[in-house]
Amino acid sequence: MQNMEWFNNSFVLKGGLATLIMILALFVAKLMTARYIRNAERNWTSQQRLRWIGYVRNIFLGLLVFGLIYVWGETIHGLAMTFFAMAFAAVYTIKEMFMCLNGTFLKFRGNHFEIGDRIKVGEIRGDVIDSTLLTTTLVEIGRGAANHQMTGKKIVLPNSLFLDKPVINESFLQNYYIHNITIPLHIRDDWKRAKEILLKIALDECAPYLEQARSRIRKMERTRSLELPCVEPKVSIQMPDPDTIHLHLRIPSPMHLKERLEQVVVTHFLDQFFSSDTKDPVSQDIIADLK
Repeated sequence: MQNMEWFNNSFVLKGGLATLIMILALFVAKLMTARYIRNAERNWTSQQRLRWIGYVRNIFLGLLVFGLIYVWGETIHGLAMTFFAMAFAAVYTIKEMFMCLNGTFLKFRGNHFEIGDRIKVGEIRGDVIDSTLLTTTLVEIGRGAANHQMTGKKIVLPNSLFLDKPVINESFLQNYYIHNITIPLHIRDDWKRAKEILLKIALDECAPYLEQARSRIRKMERTRSLELPCVEPKVSIQMPDPDTIHLHLRIPSPMHLKERLEQVVVTHFLDQFFSSDTKDPVSQDIIADLK
């Protein structure tokens, strides 16, 4: 009877019950919050919803950690010295985990990227769909800066990679992306007419969001004290070899429309520039490559 009375009044029982209740409450609250974000009737993109769900998960994880420290603080204090000795010996066996935590600290401290951003780490390139204390999950994008097609593969990166590999954020301009499209022409094609057609198509397609892109760039220049590239559509010319001319189109694009915008611009250019009866036979191979 005395043992049962001690058990009922013990610190372990009270702490265990408090911990169980806290875990259940936080778990239910996290599920309800995530469900609200997924079903909320707001003008959010899928990347924004994923980003907020990630924020919610990290917030509730932090609340759980602080709650456990609050409940078990006395016990933790009493065992601190013992755990310190054990941790010193275990650091050699969990080196990778500490490196991942250091990479996480570096990522958050530098604000390198957020969920929904397109990044490149070493030779790995993709869209960020999840980020935890130890790993970052990407949906792989095909290689090459001009490739925007998903491969269907999910890549889980240890955050330790951020310590020794450069991180390239292609979504630095937040909701906008400076997109480059290359149109190859033969030297005998009317490149001046092609340049005019390409620029007119770009201006027409960018018109609905060009002013918003300008406003976003000006805001970032003020807040970050940077001189950012102009968002106006621009066509430049290069000659990689004596028989070929490349028209390089640079246009701003919303992050979720960059693949579609490229296809629209290229398709309209092909329809307008090569619609005349005076088609150069040498250009037909180039048209086939673009299509």
